[in-house]
Amino acid sequence: MTLYVLKPSSYWEFPVVKLVNFLIYLFALIAFDFFLRELIFYYNKKISLVSSQISFKIPYWAWIVSGYILFIVSSLQWIGVASDSPDMLLAAFIYFAAGLLLRIYAHSESWFNFIILGVVLGFGYLSKAPMFPLAFVFLLTSMFSVGNLRRALPRTLAALLVFTIIVTPFIAAISTAKGRLTFGDAGKLNYAWTVIAGVTPYRGWQGNELGMGTPKHPPRQIFDNPKVLAFETPIGSTYPLWHDPSYWYEGLKLKFNLERQRKILAINTIFFYKQFLGGLVFIYLILICVKGRPWLSVKDLIENWILLIPAITGLGIYMLVANIPDAFKPMRYIAPFIVLLFAGVFSSVHFPNSQKTKRLIAGTTVITSFIIVGQSFYSQFFKNISAVSQEQNQLIELQVADTLHELGVQPGEKVAILGYYIAPYYHWARLARAKIVVEIFDEKSFWEKNTVVRTEILKNIEKTGARVIVQKPGFKIPNYALATGWREIGNTGYYVYFLQKSGKN
Repeated sequence: MTLYVLKPSSYWEFPVVKLVNFLIYLFALIAFDFFLRELIFYYNKKISLVSSQISFKIPYWAWIVSGYILFIVSSLQWIGVASDSPDMLLAAFIYFAAGLLLRIYAHSESWFNFIILGVVLGFGYLSKAPMFPLAFVFLLTSMFSVGNLRRALPRTLAALLVFTIIVTPFIAAISTAKGRLTFGDAGKLNYAWTVIAGVTPYRGWQGNELGMGTPKHPPRQIFDNPKVLAFETPIGSTYPLWHDPSYWYEGLKLKFNLERQRKILAINTIFFYKQFLGGLVFIYLILICVKGRPWLSVKDLIENWILLIPAITGLGIYMLVANIPDAFKPMRYIAPFIVLLFAGVFSSVHFPNSQKTKRLIAGTTVITSFIIVGQSFYSQFFKNISAVSQEQNQLIELQVADTLHELGVQPGEKVAILGYYIAPYYHWARLARAKIVVEIFDEKSFWEKNTVVRTEILKNIEKTGARVIVQKPGFKIPNYALATGWREIGNTGYYVYFLQKSGKN
């Protein structure tokens, strides 16, 4: 939408995207600030109801320091401002929704808060599909948080109505396009790709797996070895296979695999334990042992269900439908739920009102903060190096696009790609406003074929209307190919070959 309004040139398109990412980060900061302040109010109210023997209140500064450090780690280290995915935006809506739950539970069950909750959940779904099932978890939690179902039910229904009004147009649009009722196929596809396995992601489904259904409109395979797919219609985006995977996987039937599901759960559990769960359990056990009477701490923990239920549900959804460690930046999926989990666990711990407790809280907050900040700076150092490399990649992509324009490739023209393409190696096509319609998956196999086979492949590609083939960096073409029309684009590592000649090339 921002690109549509501002209409930046190719040179400014990437900076505009990064600006939008930064604005989303500021929005997430505002959302987290709202959540943190509601959490502090909720905690202080609970402490005020406890007997004076265990009525020590964690100071405001400790909440602010530890809270914002957790936000910085989750937002900058786990999600990342540089990421062009909607995960930061979804995190913002989750923080707003969690803050509203605390407000409803602690001091206000007004109609306004429920209506705003419906708005937040609706726009949360529009940001990312997993929020659709989570929205009902938030709504049910809000209903039971009031304490009086007769009063809560009409308010929850009002929130549900607002949510429905916001999401219905989008659901109607995608359901009409798919010819069936759906709120999104992201969960189904991720389950097929990572849990069931055997279904290759983002490559176009050919229906070779037994018992998995029949593809309704697979990309055309125009050559077998190496595999060459054509997908010139009907999606008019830069790279159709990545633009709408659900279209190419239409007809896929999920086949439950208990053994594979157990394996994925074990993999994700170990990953969770290494990344955050082990540290959380360790610190929690230390705190409740210092407090004494750990059996009462379990009761206090359960009483924080208003935060723990959304957190555990969110983590559970991703544990079931995705192989998280294998994902790109895996922590970005679960970052906001980890924040809710930490908030729910640590706000449940009550301490005796003593000098020992004050020193413990102060020391724990300071030491933990130093450790986390130090670790974050260390990891950000390497991320900054990676960001510099990414910046160079973007300049290379722009150079490729400019060179193609100079060679006569016009916006809207069809092109083919040689090699297994993942981001950012196809960004040049976006900047050149070209449309990728053919992909040769293995450049090494292509160049190992004899001249007759390669010529046949090129003729098949030319029939699709593609004018140019672009090979991504990483594999140097044979020297003899340079004499047959292949050329390197500057020092970018990309190679280009024109199937249909023009005056400029």
